[in-house]
Amino acid sequence: MPFTTRRTILEKVKVGCQVGWMEFEQIYRPLIELRGRDRGIQTHELDDLVQHVLLNLFKSKTVYKYDKTKGRFRDYLKTVIDRRAFDLIRKRKGKISSFDELENNGVLISSEDFEKSEQRWDNEWHKHIIEQAIEIIRPEVSPATYEAFCMSVLENIQGETVADTLGISLESVYVAKHRFIKRLKPIIKRLEEETT
Repeated sequence: MPFTTRRTILEKVKVGCQVGWMEFEQIYRPLIELRGRDRGIQTHELDDLVQHVLLNLFKSKTVYKYDKTKGRFRDYLKTVIDRRAFDLIRKRKGKISSFDELENNGVLISSEDFEKSEQRWDNEWHKHIIEQAIEIIRPEVSPATYEAFCMSVLENIQGETVADTLGISLESVYVAKHRFIKRLKPIIKRLEEETT
């Protein structure tokens, strides 16, 4: 997907643009599913969760209620996901009769589990931003530069091995890695600013 700022996507969504909705779902579906799993949503319910979250965000006439002055978008999205996840769990209520059964069905209850899921959300959000930034840069660099970056940084493979595998010099590996990271930093910063 070509680089479109989050603000641009959200503006498209606000005016009811179908393409904006599809871009939004493509970008945020993995995070919605992750948070849903942390909240006890079962695999077969994840599509329902995504649909409920999107419907909640994009209701007619109240399209996208997020207000930047009241907090970060990622916190707003997390709250919407939590509420829709708990709605789905409540629908299962007839099948669950105790807190023990909730825990056995993957619903996080203890404060320790809560802290872990909050940390996982923050980590996954940051990872999500990095992945989006990498995909933005990918078409702008040569395949060899992209592969050198992925192997040396993402896969943590030694420079010599990367050079041998790609048939390039060790210096070329380091240059490719350096250039990609230099290009990556401002894009990550911009994406983070757009979601805070």
